[in-house]
Amino acid sequence: MSDNIESEIINNSNKWINWIEVAISEDYFKYYDFKNFSNIKEIGSGGFAKVYRANWKNSNQYFALKHFFKPDDAAVKEIAHEVRVRRICGTM
Repeated sequence: MSDNIESEIINNSNKWINWIEVAISEDYFKYYDFKNFSNIKEIGSGGFAKVYRANWKNSNQYFALKHFFKPDDAAVKEIAHEVRVRRICGTM
């Protein structure tokens, strides 16, 4: 891979990673550590992530948790797209 293409991929990835960090800091969505949950069960898996059903510790309320594999540029774009869609639909 040429240095220019590799540099462009890194710059694009950094742009999306920065967007996600801003989204977290602006409370567009929240980051929670898995240690805050109990009864974690895998309910799905895809190309970018695994999805789990879990309870907030000491609660009977269920949550969906998404654990992303090593995010490449495509995965980071997918994360950003999902955040935008959920904000528009009011599900975040």
